[in-house]
Order: sequence, then structure tokens, then C-alpha cells
Amino acid sequence: MTSVLEHPLEFGEPERPRPVRVLEERTARSLVVEAWREARLSSPSGRVHFLSMVDGWLERGWSIAFYRLGQRVMLYSCGSPEAWLTGDPPPRLLNRYRLYAIYTGSPLFPGDKSDYESPGSTAFPFVAELVLGVRGDSLYLMPHADAEKAVSFIADALGARTYGEARDHGLDVDDRRRCLDYYVELCCRAHEDIDEQFRARSTQDLWNAVRPADDQPFDLEEHPCYGEKPWRPMPTVRGPWADAAFRDLVGAIERDYQTGHEHAPAEFVNDALAHLRDHGWSVARDDTLIAGFWPDA
Repeated sequence: MTSVLEHPLEFGEPERPRPVRVLEERTARSLVVEAWREARLSSPSGRVHFLSMVDGWLERGWSIAFYRLGQRVMLYSCGSPEAWLTGDPPPRLLNRYRLYAIYTGSPLFPGDKSDYESPGSTAFPFVAELVLGVRGDSLYLMPHADAEKAVSFIADALGARTYGEARDHGLDVDDRRRCLDYYVELCCRAHEDIDEQFRARSTQDLWNAVRPADDQPFDLEEHPCYGEKPWRPMPTVRGPWADAAFRDLVGAIERDYQTGHEHAPAEFVNDALAHLRDHGWSVARDDTLIAGFWPDA
């Protein structure tokens, strides 16, 4: 007669966990820095906090479980290569991230944590693909590079004090069709002796005479191309990430058709952030960058 103890798995005993790869110190240190980069804690204080937290785990005798999704990495604390705090093995899957390896050993970042940086730079070069931000009761989401470019253009435009600076910053102040009458009026204000014969010149001659020199003062608010009509780029929410599931989460995307201003309710910011990351988007919240669309507000 066979004892039940000879076939324990037939009676529901949990399967033993498969072996987990244990990393050497150098590889683990590199992966922790990658995880810090993915966490968007790129400020000096963020780096110190993150690395101190990791070393705090290791000082307690815990280990670090690394999870990966493509080139992205995240980490959790755990008890040992065989234990997950409460005694279970680390989960094989966390929010689509699969268990990659474990490090168990000494703290990885001894001494001053602010000294640990990427080679050859003082700031980590990683930037999330998308930036998500809140201003007032509105939520915005767009490519990070597009947001930075737009914010830089707005700041340059508002700061231009001469026509040379306006040209250097890419402001279209040399559109003859739109600007000629305005420049003629500026010239007439500056030179009271201008007569009708001056205005009767050919369009090209008149343009050559009134086109502002680089050192001439520039006033964005008075210029016909910028002062009255909407000219500045606006943040948005719309993009390939705003699929049906995203719209179900945040509701209808509101749009001001005069300015192109698109936004969603700010109350969904955390839900949107989690949804996007869970669906593979590299996204980080940066309210300061989004506020840069209105530096003069």
C-alpha cells in the first residue's frame, strides 16, 4: 500500500519555485541606476533618496528583485533569493514586468549617494517619451520633446526685444504679405516728413525701405502676427495613446477650436499615469514643464 506522503504533489502541495538568477554586484549596481532613471528621479535629491532606499533594504539583510519590460527595469525589495518577505518566492510577473534576477549582498552605493552619476555627465540623460502635466483643473499629455520645443519657443518669443532676436528665435517677422502695412505705419510714425510719394513706391522698394533692421526694437504684443491672433503652441491630450480605453478613463477630450487648446479633467491624472505605464508608454509627470506654456500668466 502506498503512503500519501510518497506522492505529496498529488494532494496539493505547492510546486517549489524555479531557481532565480542571482546577480554580481557590478551588474546589480548598473540595473539599480537604470531603475532610478526609469523612475524619473533625475534630480540630485531624487537620486540620493532612491539609492539610499535601495541600500537601506540591503542593510536590513533583504535582497532586490529586478523586473524588466523590454529595456525598462523596475525593482522591489525581497528577503532572499528564495523568499519574498513573507516567505513566498518573488512573483514572476508584476504589471507586465517579468522577474529578471535578484541581488543579495552588501550595499551597492556606500558613502555619499550624490556622487553616483552616469559616466561623463552631471545629470542622467533619460527623458520619458511622454510628459503628463496638470495646470488648474486641466490635464495635458504630449510627447516630451514636442513640449520642450514649444515651451522654449514661447519663452524666446516673449523675451525677444529686437527684431534680430525675433529672427534668431524663429519668429516670422519677414512675411511681407502680413507685415508690410504694419512696417509702413511704424516708419511713418518715426518719420513725420514721409509723403505720399514714399507710399507710392513699388512693393519691393517699399519693403526694402521699411523692413526693420536687426537692432530695431520689437514688441510682440503689438506685432500683427502675434499680438492679436493666437500664435503660441498649445499643449494637448490627443495622440496615439488616447485610444478608446484612455478616453473611457478620462472622459471626452475638451477642445477650444479657436486656440487649439485640448485638455482632459485633472482629477484623472493618477489614473491616466497608471494606465499609460501599464500599456507600455514611457511617461512622467512634469507640471512645471506644462506650466511653461503660460510663462506670462
